[in-house]
Amino acid sequence: MEKPAVLALSEAQLAAYNAADVDAFCACYHPDVRVLDADGQATIEGLSAFRERYTKMFAEHREVAATVSARLLLPPHVVEHEAWSRVNVATGERSAGEVLVRYTEREGLIAVVEFLRA
Repeated sequence: MEKPAVLALSEAQLAAYNAADVDAFCACYHPDVRVLDADGQATIEGLSAFRERYTKMFAEHREVAATVSARLLLPPHVVEHEAWSRVNVATGERSAGEVLVRYTEREGLIAVVEFLRA
């Protein structure tokens, strides 16, 4: 059985994120990608703004990492429980946390990302 597109995309973007590879990371996302907060409000709209946000984050942090501990799949959606961490290059300060993330696939790319934080 073929892996659902949204699952393959979520795995590919996670690997690219962990490698801090902004090109491979952005290649998983739709040109009209929307990033939403827990209230459904858009915080990023469009791939250009998305690329800018993550280019800056990858430049300002090292040891960028995320792992998935649980996943619910209902194509074209997948919801993941992710633990993340990173180290600020300027200060050496490590930050970490957990988040639920919903990815929605459209036209073979991730079109919607919604972050649910505690």
